Amino acid sequence: MNVKALVRTVNHTLKSHNLFPENSRILVACSGGPDSMALLYLLQDIAIHRHTTYELGVAIVDHCIRPESKEEVLWLQHQVKSLGLPFYSTTFDVPRLSKEQKQSEETIGRQVRYQWLTELAQSENYDYIAVAHHKDDQAESILAHIIRGSGLNGLTGMSVVHSEYSIPVVRPLLDVTKENVLAYLSAKHISYCIDSTNENVQYQRNRIRHRIIPELEAINPNVVDAIVRLGNSVHEDLLVISDLTEQAFEKLVTIGADGVSLSRRALRQESLSIQCRLWQRLVSTVDSDITLTSAHQEQLLDIVKSGEEKTFTIKSIKVTVQCDTIKVYCKH
Repeated sequence: MNVKALVRTVNHTLKSHNLFPENSRILVACSGGPDSMALLYLLQDIAIHRHTTYELGVAIVDHCIRPESKEEVLWLQHQVKSLGLPFYSTTFDVPRLSKEQKQSEETIGRQVRYQWLTELAQSENYDYIAVAHHKDDQAESILAHIIRGSGLNGLTGMSVVHSEYSIPVVRPLLDVTKENVLAYLSAKHISYCIDSTNENVQYQRNRIRHRIIPELEAINPNVVDAIVRLGNSVHEDLLVISDLTEQAFEKLVTIGADGVSLSRRALRQESLSIQCRLWQRLVSTVDSDITLTSAHQEQLLDIVKSGEEKTFTIKSIKVTVQCDTIKVYCKH
């Protein structure tokens, strides 16, 4: 894929989601690595392609995991200054936070990074945050979810637009491969930093990238495309299942002042797939912060099958079953 074709592909991804209209202010999350440096320059190429202008800013987080990370921040600052763009940086001691909170460095790094990017984008009035995940990352993400035993939601991978945060997080490169990215950098003579931790197979993502995907490519050289197609297909199917769940919710569920209720007999008539999603929908209606685990789902499905009276507690929520009536409400 040459430079023009790559620009057209990324532009198509953005246009299909109505992203980055004229004069958008876009905060580019940049590590100085190949993917994010390609994203930074590609967004400038997209603006030229569209005969428009964007106001770009560049933000980097030093996670204090590698000794060379301070130098990389200074290197990126110099690159950004030469482009005449605003530059923002911050530092988090991720190894220390990881030990204190007893979570992986990957998890803590992601949490602090997105929180800071969101707060920065808000305070500096950016419309979007752009991150550099590409098609290979998407395949790795889907495989990671499969390994963890994910349901269908995990098989969809990452979306082009992630609206969980107050500022939309956009992934413009999801339709291009790492190979495309490296070819673009080479053609445009763009320099970048190499993160040595990307080779460390202690991290699950790197083990998938360097060991599992090459093994799968020995069976099917186009395995990355195949996995991403699976994700897209599951996404389309989930839209249908979501609609059916919503229809079942409207048909079966009564919303009262103190919670929600429905008939156990009527719920039993629905498929197991819809029952599982209805339970999550019921719980979310009462407390939006609760996500049911597979163990919760098994217990709740058992409630539907049996004719027994039961009481079941999940964090702030109580589920009671008496005769045919299931009630879900907040504990007092």
